[in-house]
Amino acid sequence: MSVLCNNCTMSQFHGLDYHDVAEALRRASISVDAADCHGLLCGLICAAGFAEQKIWVAEIFEAYDPKDLPQAEAYRLLQRLYEEALIRLNSPELDFELLLPDDEDPLCERTESLANWCGGFVSGLGMGGLPTQDQLPDDVAELLGDLSQISRVDFDLDDPNEEEQFAFEEVVEYVRVGVLFVHEELQPGTAAQQTIQ
Repeated sequence: MSVLCNNCTMSQFHGLDYHDVAEALRRASISVDAADCHGLLCGLICAAGFAEQKIWVAEIFEAYDPKDLPQAEAYRLLQRLYEEALIRLNSPELDFELLLPDDEDPLCERTESLANWCGGFVSGLGMGGLPTQDQLPDDVAELLGDLSQISRVDFDLDDPNEEEQFAFEEVVEYVRVGVLFVHEELQPGTAAQQTIQ
């Protein structure tokens, strides 16, 4: 499966900006990274076909209070992020993107967010009811092992060179295509169904 995306590291996620989401989470006193939240939602979608609200709200918000304006704003942004992720994962255009800081941000921040994204994705898969490893196709199990490794990598890129920048972009593309593959394997036919509706 070869899927190319020229904008997969951009922070602009179809109207939602990484930094806007991060700032909304900060104002709501939520310590979870914006990339982690997006990964979590995508993992839930891949495992279950949707992200059950009570699961992701309980995971991201310690105690969600809809009367708390910063929390309500963060919730609305995350709901939009979820809806966009659901559309993009099911899109026949294969235009799904990871919500990460953009190219102008320091590479160390972008790599940390990528690790957080992968950690959130793996957690979301587990919460969404991922089959046990022996029930997964070998390719999916291998890919999930790679994503788990990426989530644990300690990146030290204070002064990155061009090769490290290119390598990072390659890893982002590997993760992006891998997530589309996982979704296709675990939710076969959902893109076709969405096209028909």
